[in-house]
Order: sequence, then structure tokens, then C-alpha cells
Amino acid sequence: MPRTTTTDASAQEARRRRSGGALSAREPPYHQGNVGLYNAQDMYYITDITVGNTTVPVTIDTGSSDTWFVRSPFTCVDYYGMRVNESQCGFGTKQISPLSQGHLDNAVFARSYADGTYVYGSFGFDDVVLGGVTIQHQQLAVVNNTYWYGDGKTSGLLGLAYPLMTGMDGNVPAYNPVFTNMWERDLIMPLFTLGLSRDTNGTTEDKESYLAFGGLPPVEYDDSTWGRTPILSMAAEPGWGLTGDVRGLYIISADAYVYGKLNATAKDPYAGLVVDKTQFPILIDCGSSLTRLPSALAKAIFKSFSTPPQYLSNDGGYYAPCNARVPAFGVRVGSETYYMSPDDLLRQNARDVETGRLCRVGIIDADGGPYTLGVTFLANVVAVFDVGNDEVRFAKRLKY
Repeated sequence: MPRTTTTDASAQEARRRRSGGALSAREPPYHQGNVGLYNAQDMYYITDITVGNTTVPVTIDTGSSDTWFVRSPFTCVDYYGMRVNESQCGFGTKQISPLSQGHLDNAVFARSYADGTYVYGSFGFDDVVLGGVTIQHQQLAVVNNTYWYGDGKTSGLLGLAYPLMTGMDGNVPAYNPVFTNMWERDLIMPLFTLGLSRDTNGTTEDKESYLAFGGLPPVEYDDSTWGRTPILSMAAEPGWGLTGDVRGLYIISADAYVYGKLNATAKDPYAGLVVDKTQFPILIDCGSSLTRLPSALAKAIFKSFSTPPQYLSNDGGYYAPCNARVPAFGVRVGSETYYMSPDDLLRQNARDVETGRLCRVGIIDADGGPYTLGVTFLANVVAVFDVGNDEVRFAKRLKY
């Protein structure tokens, strides 16, 4: 069978216009498929995907596009590139069977990630089932060489971003990833939604987190609080060196960032907060546990803690006393401000190694970028990624 390719631009645009007219800015018309997610200690989220006749757990990621799996035997290497036992890469025991619909000859799969991990392998084809939707002859990657530190559960990754990112390394032409094929083949409306729930007691149990294709997840939210903002082109981030109106990742520019000390005795505790209208591109990334902000903004927020956080190099993040009073911090989109819960600003289940009395702050000083709205933000909203209308929409989660 021929390799799946991206449809031409005119066909994509026609389908987007058709779907865009059918979608309300507040609520898509139906649910095509809800995928339950497993919360991995508020770091990332896991779901099951079926490839051929095998179902395996994978990490979901809005900051990349490829869907890949590891399959033993493979080469696991350490930080220095030295070969080590497969078990040290931390993949799960459930792994896919050989892809049944052929391989892509002379094509190398190679991806690296912000935390320094990387995967190498090859491409092949098979049928995929996700959320009750079957995608036939989907291009997938199989990893045979990697530096990875997994959780002992997942054996791959499900990328949810645009096709552009699949061809960024120049090894293969860009191809349609799983989500793109879902909507371009008219299997779903051209959107997916995240409803991520935090894990407040550290048990990593399922807290009813969902990835919904073509609709909204079954979580409670305030329907009067929808805000919308355009998905920006890759040219919005100058550091990536791309030009033109082409989208690759879910990049937005918030209208403002609101922060400051709350006045618990005032009629309106949120009165008097700082409203910072500085504009900068920021990526919505469910594969990033923390929210990464420019230095000036992050430091101003840190000063609003009763005890300002300090960076701990051994723990790789900012930490404050677990009993510190946290400020308010919110992201404004349109007329709505989406506040980060105190549980996400100061994560009680993520403590420093040395004393156990310091808790990780949900914001990090990214010092030059790229900037991200990660899990600590996304756990407070329902987030609709609407590629049909080239926009992201948020609504406030009700307290859970």
C-alpha cells in the first residue's frame, strides 16, 4: 500500500472551513471518543493504544507529533552513550508486535527531547485503535536505540501536534500523525480536548483524566468561562528559525499574566494583583510537568511567596517550604483569567530529597525559553485544541 501522505493545502483548508462552521466556540457538537488517562504523579499522563492486535501503554504529548514504540531487543544507552541493560531505560513489559503492513525503506526515525533523552529507529505501518477510532495503515516509528528514563509502565509515546513536526529533522518528509489522520479522514471533528486531573495524595491513581477526540471530556467545568486564543505559526518563536504561516505546535500568546499576594481579609482577595501584559509565545505542552516562564515574570511571582523559592540543583527545580503561603497566579485569555490552584503552585507530593520539608514550585524560570504551559496549568482547565479553527479554548475546571 502507498505511504500515507499529508493532503494538499487546498483540501485541508476546505475541510477546516466546513468543520469550523459546524463547531460552536463554546462546545463541540458531540463526543467521538473519550480516552481515559492514568496520572503518573502529576508529571505526565498515560493511555492505552492498540497497534495491530497488541495494546500498550504510552505517554501522551502535545509537544511532539510522532507516535513511536520501543520493541525488544533494543539498544539502551546511558547519559554518556555507553550501552547498558535494557531495563535501565525503564520501558514497560507490554510491547508491540512487529508492524504488519510493511516498513518505510531507507528512512531513519530520530527524535530528541528537551530533557536530553532521544530515540532512534525506523518507520512502518499498521492499524491503530484509539478512543474507539480505528486509523488504518498509520505510519508509526519503532525504536531500536535510545537514551531514556522511563517509568516501568509505558513503552512509547503518542504525539498530538501538527504534521510539520514529523519532518523537522529532514530524514523523512512530513507525514500525517495519528490525530491528523483521524480528522482528515473524517473520523472525528478536527479537535481534541484535555481534561487533566491532579493527584493530590501521591498515589498515582486514576483521577478521571481524559483525552477526548472530537468533543469534550466527561469532567466538570464552568461553561460560562470559555476563552479563546489563536494558535500561532511557528514563526512566532524566533529561536526556531522558521518563517511563513505554518503551524507545528500549540503556541499561543496570552493576553496577560496575573499574579500577586492575596488579601484574605478583603472583600475581593484578588483585587490589587499585578496584571503583566507582556506578550511572548508560549507552548501548551502536556508532556511538560511544570509551567516555564520568562525570568522576570517567574522571579516576580516567586517574590510573592511568603518564603521565596530557591533553585535546588540536585532536585532540578525551585522549592519552597511546604507550609509557605502561595500567591495567586493566573493566565488571562480574553476576559477570563485561569488561575493555578495552590496545589499546583506548591506541589505537596513532590519534595526535596535532602530534607523532605521543601515542596516543588509548579513554575520554573525558563531563562530565555522556550516557555510552556505545562501540567501545573492544564490541571486547572479544560483545554480544547481546535485545529479546524486554528485556536485553543479554555474553560475553568470546577474544584475537584
